[in-house]
This record gives sequence, structure tokens and C-alpha cells, in this order.
Amino acid sequence: MNQRLLTGAALAVSGVVLAAMQVFHAVQQTRIPVAVAVDALPFVAMGLAVTYAGVWLARDTAFEGATSRVAAWAAGGTVTFAAVAALLLFSQRVTSGSLARASYLTVDLVTVGALAGVLVGLYDARSRSRLRELAAERDRVEAFAGKAADVNNYGRAIASAPSVDGVAAFVVEAFGTMTGMEETAVIQLRDGDAVALANTVRTVPVDVVAEFAQAVRAQEQGAVIVHDRPFPVDIPESVTDCVSAVVLDDEDETTVVISVTTDETTVGEEDQKLLELLVSHASVRMATLNRQSADEELTGQ
Repeated sequence: MNQRLLTGAALAVSGVVLAAMQVFHAVQQTRIPVAVAVDALPFVAMGLAVTYAGVWLARDTAFEGATSRVAAWAAGGTVTFAAVAALLLFSQRVTSGSLARASYLTVDLVTVGALAGVLVGLYDARSRSRLRELAAERDRVEAFAGKAADVNNYGRAIASAPSVDGVAAFVVEAFGTMTGMEETAVIQLRDGDAVALANTVRTVPVDVVAEFAQAVRAQEQGAVIVHDRPFPVDIPESVTDCVSAVVLDDEDETTVVISVTTDETTVGEEDQKLLELLVSHASVRMATLNRQSADEELTGQ
């Protein structure tokens, strides 16, 4: 049983005990139902509130890792109010005849202190959890902004690349930088042949990478697809994820980029959108270079 469940159970039991003691003390003082209700009901409600808080703590995983703070606040509130009760009793010079009433006052204040401590502890835990969520969101936005800047920089580099091989080299570098996948290949398929324009894949043989490119060449141009097992072709078990995109799909040739990873690298939806922007830059530049090459051939003839 983990700490959250233990702390929640302890608070729940403590709340029930406090509520029961309040009822017992109220009945000891009077047998009149209305008087018992007026005397006990507010403090019984507080005890049951502690119980509810304990059940909530045990069931809500959002408090995972923060239960020690809730327990500390609850203990601190209980001890503080118990100390207040002691000071009040000593200042009033309690005699032996009023010891029973002193115990009633002590239990009342302990109940109030326990509830106050639990509420403050829950609020503190929630606040800290919210701060962590905000920090994570800030980091995510900063990371996204950095990757967006990378797309812009690589887009400019791709737009000025002098050759298709140069475009492929920038695409390989960009995929590695933006996804953490250090093994990427750009494969050009033409007339049943496959040519690696740029390739940093070490885990998978180049002929298997070419088969993968052939298997996914029917994808929509520009769309970045994340593949999970089973993959379209037989790939070593060490590979956990693959990413593919058709960069350019002309009538006589298709250019495909393939990235593989062995370390559970996650490519999220935002990363896919950024990669699609990068692929669109590469697609435009490759198409332009192909047209220029075709024009030069016609001019040369």
C-alpha cells in the first residue's frame, strides 16, 4: 500500500474517531436530543469532513507525492490547536471538578485543528501541483517555440540548397534535431530502384530502409506518419518507432524520408505538424531543383 493510501486511510479513521468522541461527549453532558444535536453536530460535521478529505486523498492520484505535506499540515494543525486548548485551560486554572469539561474543550479544538490542517494541506498540495503543471506547460511552449525556430532556420537553409542531395542532408539533420531520432534516411524511388540521398540509419540495413520507403510511398505527400509495430516491413526488434513522410511524389520518382529510433522517442502531434512544415519546404525546393534540371537538359539538347 503506497503512502497516499496510508495517509488517506489514517485521516479517514481519525475523522471517524473524532466524530464519535464528539457524539459521546455530547451524550455525556445531556440527554436532551436538541441539546445533543446543537452541541455535537458542528464538531461531528468537522470530523466527518476530515474523513471525507482522507477518502478524497486516497482516491485522487493528483495528490501522489504530496501526501506527506498534507499529513504534516494536519498534524501541525492538530498540535497547534491542542496547544491553544492547553494554554486556555492552564490560564483558567482548571480544577479537578472541571477536568471533564476540559477534555471536551480539548477534543473540540483538536477537531477544529485537524480539519483546518487538512484543508490547508490539501490547498497547499493542489497549489504546488498546479505550479508544476504551469511549469511543465511553460517548458512545453518554450520547447515548441525552439523547434518552430529550428523549422524556420532549416527552411531557409533548404530553400538555398544547391542540390537535391543538399536538401536531403538538411532534412536528415532537421529530423534528428527536432525529434531526437538520430537515424534518418532520405530515399529516392525511381523505376523500381532505390537511391539513398542521405542516410544516417545504422540499426536497419539500407535495403530494408528502401523496402520501408517502397511500402509507404502511397502516403499523402507532406503528411508525417508515426508507425508502431507491426511495421510494414520486417525490421529488427531493437527498433521501437518509425516516422515516415513522402517528401515529393512526381510521376516518375518518389522521395521518402524515414526515421527510426531504439529508445522510445516520442513524436507528438505538435512535432508532426512542425515536421510537416519542414517536409513542405523540402518538397518545394526539390520540385524546383528538378524543374531546373529538366530545363537545363532541354536547353542542352
